[in-house]
Amino acid sequence: MQRMLLLVHLSLLGMFGYSQALYDPTWIYDGPGQLFDYNNVYEIRIEFYNTDYHNILTSKWFAEDKSRLPAKFWMDGVAFDSVGVRYKGNSTFYLADLVNNPKVPYNIDINHYVGGQKVRGYKKLKLANAYLDPTFSKEASASFIYRNYLPSPQAAMVKLYVQDAYLGAYINTESINKQFLQKHFREKNGAFMKCEPTAAFGTGDTFVPADLLWRGSDDSLLYYESYERKSDSLGWPEFIDMIDVLNNDPANIESVLNVDRTLWYFAVTTVLPNEDAYNTHVLHNYYMYQTGDGKWQMIPWDLSETYGGGLVAADGGTGIHYFRDPQYGFSPYAADRPLVYQLLMNPTYRMKFLHHVRTVMDEYYDADEIKAWVQDFQATGYSAIETDFNKVFTMSQMSQNVDNIVLWFFTQIGGITSTINERAPFLAAHPEVIKVPPVISDVTQNIENPTSSDIVYITATVSDATQVLLKVTNTNETYASDYIAVTMLDDGLGGDDVAGDGIYTAAIPFTTSNDHVKYYIEATNADAMELSPRRAEYFYYHYYVDQVLETPEEENLVQLKLYPNPSTDIVNISGIPENATLMVRNLNGQLIEERVSQSSKEIIDVNDYAPGTYFILVQDGNVSIKKKFVVK
Repeated sequence: MQRMLLLVHLSLLGMFGYSQALYDPTWIYDGPGQLFDYNNVYEIRIEFYNTDYHNILTSKWFAEDKSRLPAKFWMDGVAFDSVGVRYKGNSTFYLADLVNNPKVPYNIDINHYVGGQKVRGYKKLKLANAYLDPTFSKEASASFIYRNYLPSPQAAMVKLYVQDAYLGAYINTESINKQFLQKHFREKNGAFMKCEPTAAFGTGDTFVPADLLWRGSDDSLLYYESYERKSDSLGWPEFIDMIDVLNNDPANIESVLNVDRTLWYFAVTTVLPNEDAYNTHVLHNYYMYQTGDGKWQMIPWDLSETYGGGLVAADGGTGIHYFRDPQYGFSPYAADRPLVYQLLMNPTYRMKFLHHVRTVMDEYYDADEIKAWVQDFQATGYSAIETDFNKVFTMSQMSQNVDNIVLWFFTQIGGITSTINERAPFLAAHPEVIKVPPVISDVTQNIENPTSSDIVYITATVSDATQVLLKVTNTNETYASDYIAVTMLDDGLGGDDVAGDGIYTAAIPFTTSNDHVKYYIEATNADAMELSPRRAEYFYYHYYVDQVLETPEEENLVQLKLYPNPSTDIVNISGIPENATLMVRNLNGQLIEERVSQSSKEIIDVNDYAPGTYFILVQDGNVSIKKKFVVK
């Protein structure tokens, strides 16, 4: 898996201090050539030993029997003799089966029969049929955005053949399982719950939402219709305790819930919007995992109804879809959304949530950029989609649905840019979102590699704030939780140089050798909140006490500099090892140019680049660093 260097921008700022090492958790996601490579379409072939597999697996689906059938499996020519296969999905299976469309969703367990088997590092593949997505891209594009703000599943396109018959283009969605937990939380044995009603679509079973409402302490009868324990032993008591605290003791919610990550989930979900989520239309489709610090983590799942999907006209038509209040559940109040209500009742959490909404809008909610990403994704999979004769929609509708609603019987399938072009101005003008936060700049750390005898001062230039806090923790890197607040002052005392100059200062309270110190800045005024880094607490500044943060292999890259930035003609790059690989990609991940460095300085001619944001990846052996630059 491609490892992005954890040191982003460690350049010397002379007498005023050092900028910070910024921890970027997105380094763990797949890159080019890996399973979830957006720019690649892998070919998958399945051959069942039992030729009556379809009738057997269909019967199992309706009986809610999740046992599997053995099959041979190939991916790009690499063969496995025995994997376990079953059908998956809810409405996407039922609707396809209802009209005898063979393109049903698949769940493939690579090591079900033979332990240790993996495909490009993964044990399980979940192939969604994109049944109600004419664009074939909504799940993948949503995944691309979610992953920047909280642990989220990846998605990419594959071609599926079964018994040598081409079924069509599928979206391979990452399984939320123990392997996912290990990757994101570096552990996998905590309490783990799938928050999804057990009622199967089309069967007439009662849909009991995974609403986190308190129903009492008896898990055997009161919660089983809405949740499924996925952990081996822990689960029900811990989960019900969290529900109890949420509903009956919300003042202590931080003791059992990673509040910040939940607020990020709410922010991304409401901005896009994803209509199959806790705080939008249909309350389901999420997992919760309790990490070793005792806090439950909210994990998004099944993002196919992003930009409205097939639910765009449900319960009030497009107006509900475009103009739903971002605080829905709190304003207006919804009795079945206690997680939203209890968190947004807290003024600090509400300010942070609205900060997160503004951040997602500023960074990713742009119709032109999302459209470009989607069209690149469609171009990569064009042949797979064009030859998919089991797809519900035409190639013309694939293009049309990028910009407009597509009609399907009595359903309206939400368009991507048509949704953004309605929702973005609504959110931007919302009376809570429009409030003006403080401005934070020039965050510095006075000592680059502190020892236990040093006093580390953090400074930041802040304007229009009534309170500036240094939020800091020394919990291990797995959790980065339990931040404490240290007031930053501009009084000329305690490490602050000049009173009243707008530069705020505070000392880090953790000085024990080997402490892993993580911090960010939180500034508030009467109206709004601002954070630095903006994606805190998922991203954070950090260092070790009595340790150099970078490993010896990384030292060759920490002095990498780009200038001028922004630029209109050329970008100079200095501090490059010779024979390093340089790759420039746009914000959509598209490769713009690639070369091997000839010296420690290189020049990128950006005269022909379209205005926008770009990333340069410099790779030296197994070590790489990614930096951003802007072309005006």
